[in-house]
Amino acid sequence: MELKALLQFDRIVIQCHDNPDADAIASGYGVFTYLRAHGKQPRLIYGGVHAVQKSNLKRMVERLHIPIEHVRELEEEPELLLTVDCQPGEGNVQRFPGRKTAAIDHHITRKDSLSGLWAGEIRDNYGACATIVWDMLRKEGFPVTENRSLTTALYYGLFMDTCKLQEICQLMDRTMRDMLEMKCDDAALDEFRTHNLTTEELQIVGRALAGCSCDEKYRFAIAQADCCDPNLLGIISDQMLETDTVDTCIAYCMQAGGAKLSVRSCSNETRANDLAGYLAGGGGHERKAGGFLAVGLLKYDTIDPSELGSIVRRFLDARMKDYFQGQDLIHAGGESGTYPDLSKEPLYQKKPLEIGYVRAADVYDVGTRIKIRMLEGDRVETVSEDLYFIIGVKHEVYINTYQKLAENNELLEKPYVLSPQEAQDVEDAVNAVQEEDRQLSGHIRTCIPRHSCVRGYRLERRTKVFHPDGRSYYLGEPGDYLVSRVEDPSDLYIIRRDVFEWTYERITEDTDG
Repeated sequence: MELKALLQFDRIVIQCHDNPDADAIASGYGVFTYLRAHGKQPRLIYGGVHAVQKSNLKRMVERLHIPIEHVRELEEEPELLLTVDCQPGEGNVQRFPGRKTAAIDHHITRKDSLSGLWAGEIRDNYGACATIVWDMLRKEGFPVTENRSLTTALYYGLFMDTCKLQEICQLMDRTMRDMLEMKCDDAALDEFRTHNLTTEELQIVGRALAGCSCDEKYRFAIAQADCCDPNLLGIISDQMLETDTVDTCIAYCMQAGGAKLSVRSCSNETRANDLAGYLAGGGGHERKAGGFLAVGLLKYDTIDPSELGSIVRRFLDARMKDYFQGQDLIHAGGESGTYPDLSKEPLYQKKPLEIGYVRAADVYDVGTRIKIRMLEGDRVETVSEDLYFIIGVKHEVYINTYQKLAENNELLEKPYVLSPQEAQDVEDAVNAVQEEDRQLSGHIRTCIPRHSCVRGYRLERRTKVFHPDGRSYYLGEPGDYLVSRVEDPSDLYIIRRDVFEWTYERITEDTDG
């Protein structure tokens, strides 16, 4: 999506999520400024129950003169409703009408939420949505650094969403940081950084931490905060995670209809977004995520409002224990790997369906760090001459070496044709960590799986199969398949149920002799 495409609309509303942080406010302000410079009269809004309460955000809005509005309803349906730092249909995005909808976001794509969009710019490998907006402005030739308020807002959005610039790894984030930091209002930034909490908020943080509970066996902590700006929950959960006996944690506060959650993880065995999804259908990043636990999920017929906070704590404690007790961990790879015996499981072979393949080095420079978003979990790899991407029948992406690719597939030179949306889905699944993304679609060729055989076990419990690097894993839910190649039982992986049943067929073993 290009920003100039927005100029065809007159009534435009830019919407942040219901508890806008510095990144959401900065991103919305960037688009707002661009549209105003082109003669449009957009509105910058957010919904939800509460107005912004955190002192640093209030100072940001006031000092940089950001015209953001807290609204509960729109009097007139806009021609375009554009969400920033979020996607329509998410639990923290109030539903407003719009003849057409679009999204700019850096969180993991929800395909169902994007299906009805007029347009979308989703780059979920970026540290901040502000970086996406800055890059879109730059491509339009917009003079960002001539507007000191905008420059400061975008920089501060990146600063806050990357843990004070400590978690920057994407080239574009670093480029924006380097280009904007000398043009910012340093006095304003100092004010935002040193006035992050009011005295009341400091007391809320203190009470929450003082009342937190820790589970030594599963190394998690839970803390309830008084009713507060949900951004404060991130501060509480970050503090809990600094405890040497805590690998995962949840901070929550009660809101109308349920509890707002902030989830953190510093464990390679638990992704925060996986955990948030399990607890409340939430999501986010591998280390930081969130969600909203609706009262209906507690399964109580009647609940005394005064007891709701403690009920939520007990619910979360039980769910956390269920999460850790109800999963199997398989550390594959190397001599020390663990391999379940699948030799007695049914035998399956691949159907001869055309799929795609592309040599990674034809797209990215050798040595580039990339993240591949596979159905079973994310993998971070370094591009080598021998790394290949495989595009499955549902346009999911896998990786393999040339040797295994050639052993298991007939490689053709015929181009593998994708529709524009399919090509976008594939490219969204492969993100460079250290440089700009490249287009894969023009390099994809066709291959046909040989009748390679696997043993398959249908999972009954949540299962994580760890890559030899120990930092990433395939995640399988009950009903998915754990498989190993007959030729190499140590080649162990998980295939999602719908993909497995579409691409594999069971065969009868020849028991003669």
